[in-house]
Amino acid sequence: MSDRSLMDRYGLQALGLLAAGLVLWKFAGWWTQPPAVEFDNLKYIQLLSTAVSSRKPELVDKVEQAIRQRHSGKEMSDGELREFERIIGVARGGDWEAADRAAFAFAEAQLGRRRAAPAKAAHDHAH
Repeated sequence: MSDRSLMDRYGLQALGLLAAGLVLWKFAGWWTQPPAVEFDNLKYIQLLSTAVSSRKPELVDKVEQAIRQRHSGKEMSDGELREFERIIGVARGGDWEAADRAAFAFAEAQLGRRRAAPAKAAHDHAH
């Protein structure tokens, strides 16, 4: 086999491995990313962020009560609830800084995400 064909062969294999690695990296990022939160639930991320950054367990309790109520009313998905509960668990464990970072990452993960339109779109104009 000539040097040229070996280089072509190994170059294609390396390119294939690189492409496979990029696909796996993208998939891993998608798999570990917090869920997209529906529009009407976005405010609860901010409320949770405020609760953990202020380090006030009573505020965390209020957020937990609100999200559980939304979930039981079928206004929040299981995935959304799990992510909120995960962050609440970190705060309840006393690691307020980690909870604050997790709440920030949860909010940041919402940027550019696709979601359904708000449930109650307000119309403040005549047609």
